[in-house]
Amino acid sequence: MLTEDEVEKLHRAGELVREGLEYALNHVKPGMSVLELCAKIEQNITSKGGFPAFPVNVSINDVAAHYTAEPHDKLVIPEKGIIKVDVGAHVDGYIADGAVSVVLGEEYAGLALASLEALKKVGELMRSGVRLGYLGKVVEKTIVARGFRPIENLSGHKIERYNLHAGKTVPNVSSLLSGKALEGEVYAVEPFATNGVGIVVEGGESHIFRVTSMKKLKNRDLQTLLRDLWLTYRGLPFASRWVYEKWREDGVERLYSLVEMKRIHHYAMLVEAGGGAVAQFEDTFIVGKARATPLIGVVELVK
Repeated sequence: MLTEDEVEKLHRAGELVREGLEYALNHVKPGMSVLELCAKIEQNITSKGGFPAFPVNVSINDVAAHYTAEPHDKLVIPEKGIIKVDVGAHVDGYIADGAVSVVLGEEYAGLALASLEALKKVGELMRSGVRLGYLGKVVEKTIVARGFRPIENLSGHKIERYNLHAGKTVPNVSSLLSGKALEGEVYAVEPFATNGVGIVVEGGESHIFRVTSMKKLKNRDLQTLLRDLWLTYRGLPFASRWVYEKWREDGVERLYSLVEMKRIHHYAMLVEAGGGAVAQFEDTFIVGKARATPLIGVVELVK
């Protein structure tokens, strides 16, 4: 079970994520720099005593997840589309993870509503003892009723201290294999809806990385960077632009060398296999005996 101190840290992280998502809802507009959007949200988190749990993801249209701005990124928000902004923050390793979809133009309003509705229903049903596969069934049924498809190979996830993906998942389709939610556990729930085929595939560089092995290297410069990245991010994902800000171009070159040596994982950008647009809403919940407590309040935020 979580202690009072741990719950307080989770709620503080949730407040920081909420502020970031609120900023996105109020400021995302055509022509806005994606680099500026990422930096503004991350700077607010650090200025208030938290840390990004991962780089802010800004995923546009058919990109479902895993895109953050690279150093000197020139990408801007399009005139029309659906823009997913996924924000994570942690306080002493206690993580909140949330996302909203910003709709530019009316074309994707129904798609966004399908994802939001699914999140609301799961939030109402999440409690100790509920089958996670049943929650996936609810997500699937809700999205299909709106005329769209859930993305079957993306899911929500259990969260632990300094661990974004702690084993159990909250699927977006019916499943018998996901176990049950237990009191005191923390879950990020993120229904993804699409007008495509309902599957994501790898589709290019994300500019997001994570240390996966601390096996010693002979090269002293590479070993030093690897150690520093582990000590700085504690195994959580980080951005190449963060490396650039601290270690400049030489650090980024060494980062890619560490990827080649399989000490660091470079996430792939995830795109909808049929080229369909993707919507995402996400909140993080502490599971209680009779109900779950949202850390961010995404459903209320977007009303």
